[in-house]
Amino acid sequence: MYRHSRLRSRIAQSLHRLCSVLPVLLLSALLAPAARAQSSAPLQCGLYEYDGGKGQMRVLSSNLIRKNALNGPELLYYKIENGKLGFYNLDLGLDDEYKLAPDGKSIDVGFEQVYVLKTPAPCAAPTELPQTKVWPLCWKAGMMECLDAYNETSVKELESMCASGLPFVCKKLPDAWREAAGLEPGEGGQPAALDEAAHKTLQAACLKGISASTCTLAAEEAWTAGRYLDARPMLQHACAAPISSPDACTLADSLAPLTAEALAQAAPAQLPQGTFKRPIGTLRKLVFGADGSVKDDGSLKMKARHEGGLIKMQHNQGGDFVFKPLGDRLLLGVDYWNRLALFVRADG
Repeated sequence: MYRHSRLRSRIAQSLHRLCSVLPVLLLSALLAPAARAQSSAPLQCGLYEYDGGKGQMRVLSSNLIRKNALNGPELLYYKIENGKLGFYNLDLGLDDEYKLAPDGKSIDVGFEQVYVLKTPAPCAAPTELPQTKVWPLCWKAGMMECLDAYNETSVKELESMCASGLPFVCKKLPDAWREAAGLEPGEGGQPAALDEAAHKTLQAACLKGISASTCTLAAEEAWTAGRYLDARPMLQHACAAPISSPDACTLADSLAPLTAEALAQAAPAQLPQGTFKRPIGTLRKLVFGADGSVKDDGSLKMKARHEGGLIKMQHNQGGDFVFKPLGDRLLLGVDYWNRLALFVRADG
């Protein structure tokens, strides 16, 4: 009898304890899905801004972000894990991560910069990237393993990856082509011109892809090879690309005077005089004096000279700025630092 009484007492105590914790267990069970949903809320598509629009990012889909950067727009391929937004910069070939707010409406990129959703937008379909031996290494392992993998990747594989829509791979191709062909830099370190097949590969990647950087690369390589009229169509496509570049639009407009007729104009026998300008670039203004002196819009002072039908000016880094005069109104940039540069006479 005593044993039965003690057993009933223990059962009662157990039931009491269970009843006391049951509401907590039920509440936890009810809140758990909400907590999981909050911690794994998807990143909202739309325009995100920092500091009144000084910085902008546009979330395009569940795995792509367009970020405005100093040197033009960049395409970020991202995934979300444990409240962090890990990404791979498809234009630069770099990986990093940002902090994501639980509601998916703000992104902390560090340095006290938080991008907040300003204008929601529908999400585009996610982008499927090619499954190559290099891509998983770059995404999961880090840059050193990624670079090592690139060194062991054939030119044909790089061409395939570029054609599949990876801008940072396209940027590696010109050096890979030159190395494979044994092409050495020219005077002043000017890269050697690529062959016809290389230009077609870059142009096709530009027209097929969505990032302006591939089109700008195609334009630069066309310019380096002296295919000046091929550059502007690539820049126009970069201007209109889904991941477009405002700089490409300005560059394309600045090359409008560059026609087949302009290229056929003979170079004057004398050095130019007066002011020549372009709307974009590190060097935007050249003022030629009667004595051959040249000034920019800053503190740079140079001396112009004629050499082989070109105008050369030694700059403060020891090399030369090189221009091809087209008549007396246009100066075409020929050296590495003045790729895609067309200076137009500004004083009559």
